[in-house]
Amino acid sequence: MVERTNGSPWFFIAGIALIAVGLAAPLVVDTLTGQVQWLGRGAGVLVAIGGAVLLGFGIRRRRGR
Repeated sequence: MVERTNGSPWFFIAGIALIAVGLAAPLVVDTLTGQVQWLGRGAGVLVAIGGAVLLGFGIRRRRGR
């Protein structure tokens, strides 16, 4: 039996990329400036959450819901 796929792979690619950037970019900024940038970390967390939402949306579409 052939499995039917509804989801686009771009949801997975964009979701994983946003999670990686959201978690890594604030750490790079902290390293470069030598100080903790809480506003940057908060923005990074929001970007990572957006990536997780995209990833979840891609998984849900792939299951056909």
